[in-house]
Amino acid sequence: MKTTALASLIAATIAVTPSVQATEMETELTALKQRIALLESQLSDTTARQSSGENNRNPVNISGSADFLATASRLADGSSENDLDVDSLELTVDAAVNEYMALSTTLKYEDDGEDQDLFVDEAIVTIAADGNPWSLIAGRTAIPFAVINGNAWSDPLTNDLTDNTDDLLLVGFSQGMFSAASYLFKGQNDESKVENLGLNAALTFDNGFALGAGYINNIRNTDPFQADSLSSDEKVDASRLNLSYEAEALALSAEYLRTGSFKELTGGAEVSAWHVSADYATGLLGAPGNLSLGYSHTDGAELLTDAGDNLLAHSRITLGASREVHDNAELIVELVREEDYAGDDTDTLNLVLSTRF
Repeated sequence: MKTTALASLIAATIAVTPSVQATEMETELTALKQRIALLESQLSDTTARQSSGENNRNPVNISGSADFLATASRLADGSSENDLDVDSLELTVDAAVNEYMALSTTLKYEDDGEDQDLFVDEAIVTIAADGNPWSLIAGRTAIPFAVINGNAWSDPLTNDLTDNTDDLLLVGFSQGMFSAASYLFKGQNDESKVENLGLNAALTFDNGFALGAGYINNIRNTDPFQADSLSSDEKVDASRLNLSYEAEALALSAEYLRTGSFKELTGGAEVSAWHVSADYATGLLGAPGNLSLGYSHTDGAELLTDAGDNLLAHSRITLGASREVHDNAELIVELVREEDYAGDDTDTLNLVLSTRF
């Protein structure tokens, strides 16, 4: 009887055990599936929050700068002048529209003796994609003809010759050591047509050398050539060559610009300008600083006058030193000597506090 009872118990256990085990496995599998689904949901939410955070992290960036200037000059006739100015102020707003498009707008104030209001110096949209060598810029910005290298506070004469801001459309290409750009800009002589164009090309080498060239089909549409000594609408082209070299703390650069012939000027004058500069980064009085030397020269510009005054100096030499003043500020001391086409010199001492945020 005991034997029969034991056998019955064993049989019952064998019959029940698979059913119990199956139920327990199904329960565990269901719980595991629920846990996986929960983890996937949490991961999806985290990824979405991270993605949203990346897109919304500083979607609009505001930056700016202001230069405060104290200057003293000794003029060619022996007299002297001095002044205190808020020389310039810029406020820039950058915003990412989407992964391919970005906006940038710069409001600027300059102490140039004219309107004292802020004006729109730049308003552009840039279209580009990571890994794509092509880009597009449209809007109002500086005409990219002259190449301003060097850390001197005073601009070289090559910039005075070509300084202009205008509405343009630029297509750029950059891959490896080669970059190029072509652009159309409105100009000032005939704003009902867009028939002014420019081309740039550059090679940048790993050893610190860079070579560049540029062409513009009508330099008459830039500011310095809106003078009363020039009255015709004849187009005058211009070209540029530039070279730079950087090695650790030392930076050297050179640039040469030349215009075509201004047939309305005596002898069909051609205007040229060149500039060389050297910068050396070093510590000054316990803080990072820079020493700079620049020399620029023009030829053929003596006939470019407005109200009887020459628009361009014959030469300009700058000698400067700058030192950081804690974060985002710099103190600059600069000596400038300009020679006009009559051979007279003007010496100027600039003391600048340059700030940015």
